[in-house]
Amino acid sequence: MKAEKVDKVVNTLKSFPIPRKWPISVVSGIFVITVFWSCTIISIIFFPTTYNPLINWVSDLGSYSKNPKGSVFFNMGCIISGIAMFPFFGGLYEWWIGGRKNKILTMLTQAAGFYTALAMIMIGIFPDDYLEIHIFWSMSLFTISVLTFFLPSYALYKFKFTRNLAIFGFIATIINLILWFCIIPLMEWITIIVCFLFIGMIITSMQHRIERLRFVREQKVVIPSRRKKKRK
Repeated sequence: MKAEKVDKVVNTLKSFPIPRKWPISVVSGIFVITVFWSCTIISIIFFPTTYNPLINWVSDLGSYSKNPKGSVFFNMGCIISGIAMFPFFGGLYEWWIGGRKNKILTMLTQAAGFYTALAMIMIGIFPDDYLEIHIFWSMSLFTISVLTFFLPSYALYKFKFTRNLAIFGFIATIINLILWFCIIPLMEWITIIVCFLFIGMIITSMQHRIERLRFVREQKVVIPSRRKKKRK
């Protein structure tokens, strides 16, 4: 039986073009984190006064008037990171595991992720100086990102090997919702940090469990609901 399972895993891995140890979400996710935070740090260094997350908004870094020398770095970081987020969310098809419901939830996550990626690009193109357009895309980013936290967490919670990731996703959802009622610079920073921590956890989880994810998807394992378990 063990030999048969090993053969199934090997055949499953061979049937997908993504490298066994480096899924596209892992590669692009690492790139997103590296580029965004590198550009953000450089932008903070060039900020004309002492940057204080308690009183300075994240958008201040991209403002041509507030940060003349450093704005270009922050805006380019948003644009490049946003572009790289498309393959990151596209690669989440590795999470098409379980039943039809889980697959739909993951696909909705991808759709929401593509929109947040677009919003991030637009924030870089239209910084704080273009106030109305900037506010629209900023609000879009924080609003739709709630779905990118909640939907995959709801889909993955039923699997033990992704449960910790799901729990963190629920926490991130709550933090993002708090921002709607507590709109202050520090809360915005906390939300952004949590967003990237969630991306980091996705990268780590996928990297460590890619063989199991692919095996479960290939075998079309369906986890019964609690109601069905009770009936049995």
